[in-house]
Amino acid sequence: MVIFFAFSSLNRSFIKGKVEKLVDEQLQATSGILKVNFSHLLEENYTPEDIFAQFSGEKNIYYMALLDGNRQILGWQSQFEGYLPLSKESLATERTWIINSPAGKIFNSFSSFSLPGGSVYFLYLGYSLSDLEEMMIRSRKNFYLVFGIIVAVGILFSVGLYQLQLHYLQKKRELEEEKKEKERYRSISALTSGVAHEIKNPLNSLALLFELLSKNAPAGTEEDISSGKEEIRKISRIIDQFSSSLRPVELTKEAFCLGDIISDVQGSLEKEAKERKVQIQFVQSHRIELLADKGLMRQAVYNLVKNALEACDGGGIFIRADQNKKRIRIVVQDTGQGMTNEEKERAFEPFFSRKKEGMGIGLYLVQKIVHAHEGRIDFVSEEGKGTTFTIEIPGG
Repeated sequence: MVIFFAFSSLNRSFIKGKVEKLVDEQLQATSGILKVNFSHLLEENYTPEDIFAQFSGEKNIYYMALLDGNRQILGWQSQFEGYLPLSKESLATERTWIINSPAGKIFNSFSSFSLPGGSVYFLYLGYSLSDLEEMMIRSRKNFYLVFGIIVAVGILFSVGLYQLQLHYLQKKRELEEEKKEKERYRSISALTSGVAHEIKNPLNSLALLFELLSKNAPAGTEEDISSGKEEIRKISRIIDQFSSSLRPVELTKEAFCLGDIISDVQGSLEKEAKERKVQIQFVQSHRIELLADKGLMRQAVYNLVKNALEACDGGGIFIRADQNKKRIRIVVQDTGQGMTNEEKERAFEPFFSRKKEGMGIGLYLVQKIVHAHEGRIDFVSEEGKGTTFTIEIPGG
């Protein structure tokens, strides 16, 4: 823009100088022709008034004056009555110059001519530059118009470039974080798989041992043996959940009614909700058909509602489902204890939990399932007032 401004200014100055030079040459030519005509008419004893009357139709000659050899005015005429900008300084030498007048800029010429008899006269002409001024004004307007367009385009381009750069940096950060996360969980997965394999073998042996003990158990030990078998199953279940949480999510999409799986989750948690004196309410704007992995979506909704239930001591959980074109939104809102700042920052971090019996993989799995469906999950939480999770996925 600066280069364009400087170049345009220099270009207009150059054009103006060239035009003024052409006007000067034209004025000198016009002056030469008039002086020849004036010479003939003066020789024929025409008065200055008669001479000016013959040339009064010249449009661009704003004024003219005839002076004798002593620079005394013999006669003159002007398109602006009463205006003839003559002074001793202007009549001192033969020259051309530009002045500002009520009619704008005027190119002036003062030169002499002689009659065959030796008499000397001076011709003073004022040539209007109104056409040049009009052209320069139009050029200036066009310049500001083009400059304004360039500025607007430049601003739009800069904003677009800035947004593109922000988007690029954000994507770059996301890719770097995703790469770090993959490397991290690859290591965790390898470790977990190894640990699970090493633990599962003695667990199986221990399970067989308890099974044999249950068949030949001494009187009074049945309860202890049953408790041991339950603990083995719990350990096995935990290992399975850890292993499944680290495996890639593979989708098997099918068409189903979203309300059916939410109602199913609501029913499966109804007993626990009654024990905690929590009311679960489900509202949907209309019947919503979803193309997704039915089992995984049920697990995602179940984990969210289960977490909300564990965070409540009384109160309620409100589940909403709505659709905007082909995007489905599921909202799970509770009136529970909310999250601390640390819990909000680490909400989706695997194996992080403040619960006594929590393993910290529930929300992590929900996020994996939602991302596998090319969706997003967000939440807002205020300590002591509750938490709201929002899932949005395509596939309506």
